[in-house]
Amino acid sequence: MLAVFMVLSPRDRPRYHAESSCLGFRPQLDIEKNLILIDKNTSRNGLNPYVKSLNEYLRIYYWKQDNNNGFNQTKIFKISNPGDCILQNQYGFSNGKPCILVKMNKIVGFIPKPGYLLEDGHAFKSVGCRSNSNAIAIHCYGENGHDDNCGSLETKWFSYEGKKERQDVYQAPYIWVQFNEVKPNVLINVMCRIFGGNINFDRKSSRALTRFQIYIYKRYTKT
Repeated sequence: MLAVFMVLSPRDRPRYHAESSCLGFRPQLDIEKNLILIDKNTSRNGLNPYVKSLNEYLRIYYWKQDNNNGFNQTKIFKISNPGDCILQNQYGFSNGKPCILVKMNKIVGFIPKPGYLLEDGHAFKSVGCRSNSNAIAIHCYGENGHDDNCGSLETKWFSYEGKKERQDVYQAPYIWVQFNEVKPNVLINVMCRIFGGNINFDRKSSRALTRFQIYIYKRYTKT
């Protein structure tokens, strides 16, 4: 029965898949947890685990194309000006200004439409994201009103068409969200949501959004 199922299943893509995408974030050391905990009192001899997690995720973006391997149609995604969000700066984790990578999860054949749904019109305009005929907007904000910011993903990086010869070479588009003024010992709850003309947002079911928490622990010494 298993052999029959494998014969009938597509080689490089799932037979069934969702029709709209949601967001994810990195670094994420535990898939079940969304807390990013930074201990400023701990001196590390090795690589910061959050930096290591980002390095592992970004490996696909450093992959070199070989025109002879049949993968030459892969689009190379690159952010021209990542600011402090680079390995040489430890993605901001070394100086307490962490960079969080926010991405769209891969859905085979899905191409997001710029704009927003009618019911999201008020929310889109109130957050101040700019309209772009070639991109979809991502809005990140503190659920307790701590921070607000907008980014965008150009639709030219879609769609994901599955693996090629069972190798995943697709470079999913992403944005960097950097936190420059994080107060120590204060838990920050962040939610990022995406706007699109064919993306249904639902806060209760966590559709078209991702959540994470940032906590910088600092122990103060008595003088």
